[in-house]
Amino acid sequence: MSYISFYDDGELRAYLFEQGLNLLQANLFMLLQSIDKYAEQSGNYSGIKASNAKIGRELGITQRAVTNNLSKLQELGLIQVTFDRSIPSNTKRIIKPIKLVQYSLESQISGLIGYINKFLNSIPDNWEELEKDNPETRNQIKKAISYFGSDKEVMNYINSNRDEFTNYDTVIDWLSNFSTP
Repeated sequence: MSYISFYDDGELRAYLFEQGLNLLQANLFMLLQSIDKYAEQSGNYSGIKASNAKIGRELGITQRAVTNNLSKLQELGLIQVTFDRSIPSNTKRIIKPIKLVQYSLESQISGLIGYINKFLNSIPDNWEELEKDNPETRNQIKKAISYFGSDKEVMNYINSNRDEFTNYDTVIDWLSNFSTP
């Protein structure tokens, strides 16, 4: 699956609040993500090498507040902190925020069809695949995603119940459970 876009600021902030972050932590993460994105556009993929003092000035907070909130972001797995000790007298901290991406429903549907087709191709003597552009197939996949809650849960179900899916026809029968009456 390919990602469609990064969360826009409002969606990202809402997601971060849902994860239990406060406003300061959310703003810190968003600042780090923006700096990292800019650095990557300039060819620097290693991460951010900014001091707590510089980050604090950007956000209007103390260095101690930066330290505490960076620790919280690291604890939640939203950033990785490493140290460059290549120059013994000048250790540099590198902060790398994780990439949060949002998948559109259409992207999930296409990805799941591709996943099912890959699964079908692994079955001996099976020659048929789901049609990627068939509106009925796409609708059934959409309803399966809705029923299970996510495309990943559909994949987990398929993986856990491989013996039920012996060929193209059994997949079609299973998907027909998700079509409208």
